[in-house]
Amino acid sequence: MRTKNSILNISTTFFITLTKIVINFVGRTFFIKILGEVYLGVNGLLTNVLSMLSLAELGISTAINFSLYKPLAEKDYLKVSKLMTFYKKAYRIISIIVAIVGIILYFFLDMIIKDANSIQNLNIIYFLFLANTVFSYLISYKETLITADQKAYKLTKINFIFTILVNVGQIIVLILTKNFIIYLVTQLLITYIQKIFINRYITKQYEMVNFKCKEKLDKTDLKKIIENVQAMFFHKIGDYCTNGTDNIIISSFIGINMVGIYSNYLTIINMLNMFINIIYNGLVASLGNLLVAEDREKDYIIFRQIDFIGFLIFGLCTVGMLNLFNVFITLWIGNQYVLSIEIVYCIVINFFITGMRIPTATIKNAAGLYKEDKFSPIIQSVINLLISIILVQYIGILGVILGTIISGIALPCWQRIYIIYKNIFNRKATEYIKIYLKYIIVLIVSFVTTSIMLKGINFPINVFTFMISIVLILCIHMIIVWGFYKKTEQMNDIVNFVKNYWRKCVSKNRIKKFD
Repeated sequence: MRTKNSILNISTTFFITLTKIVINFVGRTFFIKILGEVYLGVNGLLTNVLSMLSLAELGISTAINFSLYKPLAEKDYLKVSKLMTFYKKAYRIISIIVAIVGIILYFFLDMIIKDANSIQNLNIIYFLFLANTVFSYLISYKETLITADQKAYKLTKINFIFTILVNVGQIIVLILTKNFIIYLVTQLLITYIQKIFINRYITKQYEMVNFKCKEKLDKTDLKKIIENVQAMFFHKIGDYCTNGTDNIIISSFIGINMVGIYSNYLTIINMLNMFINIIYNGLVASLGNLLVAEDREKDYIIFRQIDFIGFLIFGLCTVGMLNLFNVFITLWIGNQYVLSIEIVYCIVINFFITGMRIPTATIKNAAGLYKEDKFSPIIQSVINLLISIILVQYIGILGVILGTIISGIALPCWQRIYIIYKNIFNRKATEYIKIYLKYIIVLIVSFVTTSIMLKGINFPINVFTFMISIVLILCIHMIIVWGFYKKTEQMNDIVNFVKNYWRKCVSKNRIKKFD
C-alpha cells in the first residue's frame, strides 16, 4: 500500500507539473519581452524579501505534518481535529505578525533596492506582494492534512484548472495592458479563489475531522510540537539566509537589472526542481510511515536507493546544464541575458549540492530529527552571508554564488549526515562521504567527456542541434554511470524494478487485447 500510494502521488502530479512548467515558461517569456529585466528583477527580489516573512511561521507546518502521521494511520480523528484547530489558530496569529513586520519592512526598501527611485509604483507593487503572503497563511493550512495523509493527488484537478487560469489570465493582462500592477492583482484574485475551493474540498473529504474543535491538545503533544518548532525555527532562519538572500545582496550591491538576468537561470533550475520534487514529495509521507513501522536496516537500504536515484537525476541535469545552459538562454531570450561561463558553472554546482541534500533532508524530516542539528543552519547562514557580502564587492555576482556554495559544503552540512547515520541507521557517517566522493568523480568524468565531445563536433546554435546535444549527453552520461555502478545493489534494484514494471505493463496490454 505504501509503494502504491507513493507511485499514485508521483504519477498523478506529473501531468499538472508539466503543464505548469510549460505555461509558466510561456508566461515568463511574455513577461520578459513586454515588461523587461527591471520588473523581472523586482518580481524576483520581492519574492525573496517577503519570503523572509515566512520565518514567522517558525516551522509549525513541518512539525504539525510530522505529528499528523501517526493519528492518521491509527484513524484517531479526535487528535487530528485538535492538531488542525491548533494549526489554524497559530496561522491566524502568524498572518497578523507577517502583516505588521511587512509594513515595517516597507520603510527599508531603499536600502534593499539600490535603484528604488527608478521603479514606478514600487509601493503598490510591494503591498500586493505582502497581501499575497498574508492571505496564504489565512487560507492554506488545511493542505497540510491531505499531504500528511498521502492524498495530495486528489487536488490535481483543482490545481490543474487554476494553474491554467492564473497563467493564461496574466498573459492576457500583459498583452492587453502591459501593466505589472494589474498582472499582480490578477494573480492575487485567482489564487485566493483557488485556495477557497481547495479548503472546501478538503473539508468535505475529511468530514470526520472537526476544524473547529474546542478541545485543546494534550500537554505532551503540545510540548513535542513546541520542541520541534524551536528546532525548526533555526532551520528556517538558516535556510532563508542561505537560499533566500542572494537576490537581496545582488540588488543592494549591483542593481535590480542583474537580479532580473540572474533570475532567468534560477527559473530554469526551479522548473527542473519541480519535476524532481514530484518524486521526493511523493515519497516523504511514505518514509514517515516507514520509520514508524520497519527496521533500521531496511530504512538504510531504502535511503540508499533514494539517494542514488537523486544522484542519477541531479547528476544528469548537472552535466547537461554545465554544457548547455548558456546555449538554452541564448535560444530562449537572446545573448543579452547570458551570464559568464564561470558564473554559470557556479550556479549549476550549487544546484547539485542543494539537490543532493534532498534525500537526507527527506528522511531526517520523516524521522522528526529537528533539534539534533538546530544550530547548524545558523552557522551555515553566517558563513554564506559573510562570504557573499565580502566577495560581491570584489567579483560581483560570482562572489554571492560562491558564498552559497562554500556554506553548502561547510561543516554544518556534514554534521546533518552524521546525525542521520548515527540516530537512524546506527552507522558511521564516513560511509556516506565515500559514496558522495564517488558521485563527484563520476560527474567530473562525465562532464569532461561530454564537453570534449560537443567541442569536437562544434554544433551551430539552433533548436535542432540543441536537442541532439541533449540526447548525446544523456547517452554518454548514462553509459559512464553504468560503468561505475553496474555491479552495485542500487543499480541492480533499479534495473529489476524497471524490468518488472515493464513486464506488468506488457501483461496488462495482452490481457486487454485478449478480452
